[in-house]
Amino acid sequence: MNLESLKIDLAKQLFSINEKSVLEQIKSILERKVIVAYSTDGKPLTVRAYNKALEKAEQDVVKGKLTDSVSLRKEVESWKSH
Repeated sequence: MNLESLKIDLAKQLFSINEKSVLEQIKSILERKVIVAYSTDGKPLTVRAYNKALEKAEQDVVKGKLTDSVSLRKEVESWKSH
């Protein structure tokens, strides 16, 4: 397959994709961004975004913005009773 045929074949395949997450992954590959994790809402995270999230979490810990396991268990139990 020559280069032009390959491009046309790939374009056809891209147009047939209906999942946003798959297209986002392809875009990240084309932009040379490596996905290392996903956020809790399913968004892909690059190394830079992942490290930024870790830094924020570390700052939250330093500021005392945490939930201890006992409080978390109580919160989860309250969800079950609703």
